[in-house]
Amino acid sequence: MRPISLIILLIINLLLSATNELAAQNELPALTIETVSGQNKISWGCSYTGIKSMIVQRSEDSVLNFKTIGFIAKPKKGINSYTDERPLLGKNYYRVLVLFQSELEWFSNTYKVVLDSTLIAQSRLKSLRTGSTNAKDASDVNTNGNTNYTDFYYEPSTQVYTNPYTGHINISLADAREKRYSISFYDPKKEEVLKITRLKQTTVILDKYNFNARGTYSFKLREGDQVVEKGFVTIY
Repeated sequence: MRPISLIILLIINLLLSATNELAAQNELPALTIETVSGQNKISWGCSYTGIKSMIVQRSEDSVLNFKTIGFIAKPKKGINSYTDERPLLGKNYYRVLVLFQSELEWFSNTYKVVLDSTLIAQSRLKSLRTGSTNAKDASDVNTNGNTNYTDFYYEPSTQVYTNPYTGHINISLADAREKRYSISFYDPKKEEVLKITRLKQTTVILDKYNFNARGTYSFKLREGDQVVEKGFVTIY
């Protein structure tokens, strides 16, 4: 076999290996967590562009007190990872905060790893897939074939609302250029899932795929530190 043929085969094998590795990774908002020698490696596939930074956070209770333990300063498309070299004994909850250049802030799903002496001993022998989450994907269905999400009546906002034709979220603020508006969205557990720290345009269209799953989300629109409107939007 000629050298050129060998080089081509090598390139093909490398491409196939990279493709298989990416396919095995969970895509954001999902994460993959492996425990190796008592350390938790958090990794994820990313297909987004325009990202400024990715911040890895950890908490003991999954709701409050999330603290930054590391970050990816120059995130790239494909696989990104961070290793928590000093995880807590007991419960460790992880999430990734994605900061876009557009000032959009977006959270991954939250994953739990319970670290004890038995798990640490086992992880010294081999890598263990340990992360678990209660998050439901938008494709999850119940026994009747209907999507599992909370649906109830609410009075739609005239400023923050779901576009009935596209399903995207429209934000219309006539004085956005004169005032400092920000907005946060929360899931039914009241956990913040999405935040825009500064709304600079009078009209903003927020892609529905920024939300982790279908359902009804609450929002808080703020002018500076003051909440000026509360309401709901539905992602379908």
